[in-house]
Amino acid sequence: MGVQDEKLAPEPTQFCFFTPRLDTPIFADSLSSLQAFYNPFDTLVETGSHHGLWWLDVSAPSDEDIETLSRIFDIHPLTTEDIKMRECREKIELFGPYSFLSLRPPQQIVMQDGARSSPLNVYAIVFREGVISFNLGSSPHPAHVRNRIKEHQSHLSLTSDWICYALIDDIVDGFAPFIGRVETGVEMMEDGVSITRPDDIGLALQRIYQCRKEVMQIRQLLNDKTDVVRCFARHCDAFGSATAEVALYLSDIQDHVLTMMGNLAHSEQMLSRSQSKYLSRLSFDSTRMRNQMTATLSRLAVIGAIIVPMQYLTNIFGMNVTVPGKHTPGLAWWFGILGVILGLICTACVLAKKYKII
Repeated sequence: MGVQDEKLAPEPTQFCFFTPRLDTPIFADSLSSLQAFYNPFDTLVETGSHHGLWWLDVSAPSDEDIETLSRIFDIHPLTTEDIKMRECREKIELFGPYSFLSLRPPQQIVMQDGARSSPLNVYAIVFREGVISFNLGSSPHPAHVRNRIKEHQSHLSLTSDWICYALIDDIVDGFAPFIGRVETGVEMMEDGVSITRPDDIGLALQRIYQCRKEVMQIRQLLNDKTDVVRCFARHCDAFGSATAEVALYLSDIQDHVLTMMGNLAHSEQMLSRSQSKYLSRLSFDSTRMRNQMTATLSRLAVIGAIIVPMQYLTNIFGMNVTVPGKHTPGLAWWFGILGVILGLICTACVLAKKYKII
């Protein structure tokens, strides 16, 4: 078998533990290494309590790692099953001591060549004092959130709900490059309607179809996130002032999502208008080409109607028959016959021109 048939090796599991008490996050390739390196984490594993806020981010976890964390932090079996089964539906669920969040990152929308990969959601389990996040693939969002915390930590009221909000916000912001690419492509298609060659209209229609497909996928993902953000905001309003403040940030995300959906709706309208223009041009070019073919066939028919009788006459006189004026001296008869033939040709041309056949 070729190299393409071989399965890619799974990415190595990486654990990242963050707490405001540390200057930098701690990275380890296993829970045991993390426990040995940072003693308070060992206490968290043993007792489930930690002095201050904590965040454990797990990248490319195995099923054994998910089961171990579920057992340590008393995670509900339904949550564990969703993570292990790679649940692709975006949602937020409340399970008493924690809330479970599932979000689709923008990197999984569509590839440049049109191929689609399997969805790999980002999962977050939000406790009152900590967060456990799972990235089943290579996701840059946790690193972006940690950098954001580092930049604004001095004036930031950091809570577990805020970390969850920051994850949602970074994932939503990740849609901006895709939407910008769509808007640029839509403007190019709109401007290219008048200069596209007839042979390239089919290719332009294919690009419009792919772009509309991508717009539909992005709108669907953003629409699912509005429900998640709305539900999470209600959850934050139900608790104290610290989480209620996070609800204000969530409303900003919702406004951002609605703005992007409005931009996508405008792009969809422009694509629909461009598609109609391209189809109109295609119909016009087809009609014009059909008329040109009809006119060409009419000209050929007239030429055939002129040449065939003349060829018939010349064939008759080329046989063993008496030619008029054969025994008459001079060329009067010859010029007479030639004049009749030319007269017939001119008469046929005049009639064809009169009736717009040629």
